[in-house]
Amino acid sequence: MKNTLPFNLDQCSLSNDLWPEFINKIGFFKANLALRQSLDLQKMQGSSSTLPVLILETCGSALVNSHAVKTYIGLSYLEQGMVLILSSKLNAIQLLRYN
Repeated sequence: MKNTLPFNLDQCSLSNDLWPEFINKIGFFKANLALRQSLDLQKMQGSSSTLPVLILETCGSALVNSHAVKTYIGLSYLEQGMVLILSSKLNAIQLLRYN
């Protein structure tokens, strides 16, 4: 896994609207599938020090070091089932807990 981030977390604004807008754009079923695929990536290739990222524009997934999330966003409590949602177009992120 690379140690560099393909996006700048420190330049992203925090949002509470990315997930609802994503659901409105592609539908609940497809949005939920994309989210579960990000969580599957975490299970298959991640570790306790990574957090899955769902990239909205591509429905792609990535893993980011949870220390980077703590450094740039200030969130230190990350648990299993959490996904960082990223919109590179809007330069915004949202942390979502999947139940």
